[in-house]
Amino acid sequence: MLTGLGVSANLTRQAIEQLPGPVTFAFQPYGADVERSVSAARAKGHEILLQAPMEPFDYPDNDPGPQTLLTSIGLDQNIDRLHWLMSRFQGYVGIVNYMGARFTSTEQSLSPILKEAARRGLIFIDDGSSPRSLAAQIASANSLPFAKAEVTLDAVPTTAHIDGALARLEAVARERGSVVGVASAIPASVERIAQWAKSVESRGFVLVPISAAAIKPKSS
Repeated sequence: MLTGLGVSANLTRQAIEQLPGPVTFAFQPYGADVERSVSAARAKGHEILLQAPMEPFDYPDNDPGPQTLLTSIGLDQNIDRLHWLMSRFQGYVGIVNYMGARFTSTEQSLSPILKEAARRGLIFIDDGSSPRSLAAQIASANSLPFAKAEVTLDAVPTTAHIDGALARLEAVARERGSVVGVASAIPASVERIAQWAKSVESRGFVLVPISAAAIKPKSS
């Protein structure tokens, strides 16, 4: 999963041109021409996620952007903000958090958002950035298809680190059967993932879009 798309037109175009279709693209809702970029990505076979800004612990010093979902405002206002975010472009299969360590750890704030996602037939992806996130439990309680990124590929945005993280991604997939990796839309990540993807199937792996990794909880 590649996040942060739609802000830089050049980086978004590079990702669309270089990365194979099974790599899922998460678009931020603020780009001037985000809908055109989303359409171009979908035409190349990429599944799309809406990257929804959520409150981090150090908000407002660290501000994810306009219409951020907040723990300090009411349910109706957060739902209104979610609807604004969802109106920015079409064609996404689900939602992924952008920041949001405080928001995803606050059940009374996160639960209505995930219920709304479930009602609309979407999936929810946790980007794995916060160990305190309650998204998995809330998704399960609402029969919401859910997946969590377990390997961050570019925590250190160098070629050596990204290559090492891709090797770790393969190791986890071999051990568990599947794994979700996440990277940011930066040139080094796009370049290394593109190179890695050319040979990954020869090592016995299959790249799949995020919807194939999102598990819908079984009814008890």
